[in-house]
Amino acid sequence: MLSIQIDNPELEKSIKQVFGDNENIIGSAFVEFIQLQKVKQDVAISIKQLDSGNAKSLKNVMKDVRAKYE
Repeated sequence: MLSIQIDNPELEKSIKQVFGDNENIIGSAFVEFIQLQKVKQDVAISIKQLDSGNAKSLKNVMKDVRAKYE
């Protein structure tokens, strides 16, 4: 289990305004944020590969995406 402590009063206040004190909702929002960050990183890597001429075929890309996210 991972615990995160927030030592920023402004950030804590913003989180409470948006999500209240419900730790389950805060946890779900954090998971969604992390998943989005992973997707952004994957897209950035894909763009670099494309720019360098190391692009995969669409068939292989879709196979990899399904394996990773489904």
